[in-house]
Amino acid sequence: MFRFSLIEEKHLKSLLWSGKLDNLIDGILNRFWELSPSVQYEVIRYIKEKNVYPSLKAIVSAFDISEDDAINLLSKPYKEFKFPVVGVEDRLIKGISIKGLSSIVTNLIHLKDSMKIIKNYIGEGFAIFFEYNFCGDSYMLPAVLSMIVDNIPEDLVFTGKIDKKGRIYEVGDLLKKRNVANIHGLRLFEPQYAKSVEVIKNWLCAERYDVPFYITKTTENFQGEINNFYSCLNIRDAEGIVNMLNIINGISRDYLVVKTGRLPPKSKVWESTIADIYKRLKMIEAILRGREVIHIAMNSPVALVFSLGTIFGDKKPFVVYHHQNGVYHPIEMTNVRYLRERVGTFKHISYKIEGKGKELAVIIAVAPSALEADVKKFTEGMDLTYITITHERSGNIPVEEMPEIARETASLIQNIKDERSFNVLHFFFSSPIPIAFMLGIALWQFNFGYVYNHQNNTYRRVINLQNVRRIREEGKV
Repeated sequence: MFRFSLIEEKHLKSLLWSGKLDNLIDGILNRFWELSPSVQYEVIRYIKEKNVYPSLKAIVSAFDISEDDAINLLSKPYKEFKFPVVGVEDRLIKGISIKGLSSIVTNLIHLKDSMKIIKNYIGEGFAIFFEYNFCGDSYMLPAVLSMIVDNIPEDLVFTGKIDKKGRIYEVGDLLKKRNVANIHGLRLFEPQYAKSVEVIKNWLCAERYDVPFYITKTTENFQGEINNFYSCLNIRDAEGIVNMLNIINGISRDYLVVKTGRLPPKSKVWESTIADIYKRLKMIEAILRGREVIHIAMNSPVALVFSLGTIFGDKKPFVVYHHQNGVYHPIEMTNVRYLRERVGTFKHISYKIEGKGKELAVIIAVAPSALEADVKKFTEGMDLTYITITHERSGNIPVEEMPEIARETASLIQNIKDERSFNVLHFFFSSPIPIAFMLGIALWQFNFGYVYNHQNNTYRRVINLQNVRRIREEGKV
């Protein structure tokens, strides 16, 4: 029988992946233990990936397993995983795992004792093949995770020893292993980040991720704001969640805090800020595969908040927070479409309509201010119809009423727009932040209009809603 180990490894792998050895797979398995771990790994990966199966007899003979285990080794799905090792040569090693067997199969026999611990933990046998030879137990955590978790981030590798109960233990040379991961553009999950495999599994398999997201105009000494926000969140262990988002998902703490500073009266700056926030939210959505629930609080101009609502979307649940008397009060919206449903009667708002102009000035005056008079003075000479929306408890609106106010306001604006066929709307706000945000969500399809901010004793047109729509649709200003 031909000795495949005599062929140069690089050439042997090339022949294998070209398909020229397909008819010799049984023969390769008969000589399996003469091959290096690197070639052994490639043979198993090729068999699994290309579905070029050897005979059951060859599998049974090569690995001294039952025919049932041979069938499972060939038919069960496989997972690839990586982990850093250090020693004579520091490197990233690849592994293939196949669970669903009754016995343990591996190409590194000296690891079988530690693999028995993994078998005790997961409750079944498995096969694991490694790309290179190595010693130590740091492979145990990445190996077991590959067999029980599907959603491991591609840029994350693990290191750690486990016991039969899944508890995680330290391993050596963490600094060197961290460097190996960094060289390959990967992040390293270290044993001290979690006490057990179950903690990691529960996080990666979660159906929902509560994500704190804070926007502030404060650029210095803002940590107190953030700490206060985290302490008021209606989720358990906000700090722990932020840490896990960073360690496992690669969403840094800084990414969850947007410091806008005091925005100058230039629409390009405002719209660039909106684009940056939209990019962050979409990145979080992509990383968490749409399982995020954003908990958002904003210390920002209401004009910006309303416009952010228009890019947030109308489908995903969220929690927006109202800051009052030093406390953040949550408003949870599980059915976001509710905000867009039109109502026929207005129980929470009052309004008046004045003028017969071609464009509509929307004055949201549900917080104490001289907004109406100031807006009319500012817009003097423009061809406008005015609609002024107020609330009887201006300045002290109950948090639970805010979704209803946003919903009724959105219904009223859409009704008037339809009746009078206004093509352009001009938005002016004196409003609690959650109302403006939810109103933006309800009106997310409005394209032609402008949003104004009161700054330096006058109003400035700071946002073109058509540009905001372009951000939402194209991801750019």
